[in-house]
Amino acid sequence: MDSMSRATPDPDRAFRALARRLTARRAHELGLRLWFVLGVLALSVAAFTYWQVRVPLDGALRHGGESAAVLRLALTLSAFALAGAALAGMRRVSLVADPPGPEWLALPLPPPAIDRHLAREAVAPARAVIVPAAAAWFAGWGLLSPITLALLALGFALVLELTTRLACAIALRLSAGAAGPASALPAAWRALVSARRPAPALRLATPRFRNESRWRALARLDRAVSSRAGSPRARLLFAAGFLVLSVAAWSLSRDLSAARAQAFAAFTIACAELGAWAAWRAAGDPATALRPLPISLADAWSARAWPLLAAVAAVLVLHALVPQGVPASARIGLALSWALPAVLLVLLGLHVGLSLSGRPGAAEGFYYGWLGAGIVGSLAVPLLGWAVVIGGLTQATRRLGRWRTPEVV
Repeated sequence: MDSMSRATPDPDRAFRALARRLTARRAHELGLRLWFVLGVLALSVAAFTYWQVRVPLDGALRHGGESAAVLRLALTLSAFALAGAALAGMRRVSLVADPPGPEWLALPLPPPAIDRHLAREAVAPARAVIVPAAAAWFAGWGLLSPITLALLALGFALVLELTTRLACAIALRLSAGAAGPASALPAAWRALVSARRPAPALRLATPRFRNESRWRALARLDRAVSSRAGSPRARLLFAAGFLVLSVAAWSLSRDLSAARAQAFAAFTIACAELGAWAAWRAAGDPATALRPLPISLADAWSARAWPLLAAVAAVLVLHALVPQGVPASARIGLALSWALPAVLLVLLGLHVGLSLSGRPGAAEGFYYGWLGAGIVGSLAVPLLGWAVVIGGLTQATRRLGRWRTPEVV
């Protein structure tokens, strides 16, 4: 007993073991199929980055010499490092507002050790930039000397490490606010003291019981949640603004080709945001509160799909009526041709959200990941991006059976 009482726990060792277990659990959560999909996406991004860097780098070497090529590749790698720092900083801000895990201050742990653990969690998403950065660095093989490439790789690793740490430190200092005596504490302490502020008690109205279908009740809940300030309302307002802009684009330009391109671009952005709203709302309800209810997957799907598809159909009707100087058959054909991309984007977000119930942040990030891969694919090969989106929709649809399966976080 004396030896046990004299034993000094090592928090850093405990946090390293926690990090290993979290990494193993998250890797297991993804599953073999999703790992395969992520691998294909990483290869696509790497191939696109390679050719986008290789051709200009060869031109810089031919016209400006090796120094110009080295400078261009160094700037490219620096841009990826800064992008990683931005990702780490944004993630650090979200972790300061709501640190995951137990009530850290209730544990016999020094706050700096907890802060280092949360900083490592914030830096983890920034490692994603290593994939395109490695492809950009590999584009220099055969053009630059091996010693130069080795120095550039070492410089990128150092810059990425320093910038991510600096971004996390700045984010912690700016977002860890506290009032009163707590303001004199170090930033790591202030972040833990001020996190998870209790919400003020609100007086709730007397509930009214309605006799309606289950999916309509869910749709009414979505309207109530989206009418309040927060992520769902922001996405709906953003989508509504671009839907209006897409219809107004027909009167902003006399050139029908330019007006059609502008209208389609605004309409696509609006549909992408509608898909983001669907992903957030479909995954936003707590699984522990939703699963005991007599609600089926069809109810959860109908509550979001039918209102979104009705809104998209209404805007497409306007696109078939507003353009002037265009035959009616051409306007109808235009609206019908835009319907398929709109439905793909909306259903992709909805199915991703339903497959990740209770995890809106992960659902939205995964949805935007598919859209980013689609954009990269379209830039590499025309129309390849839509094939990527169809693949994402297929993969998310196959995961809909997990709607009632608890996800391990």
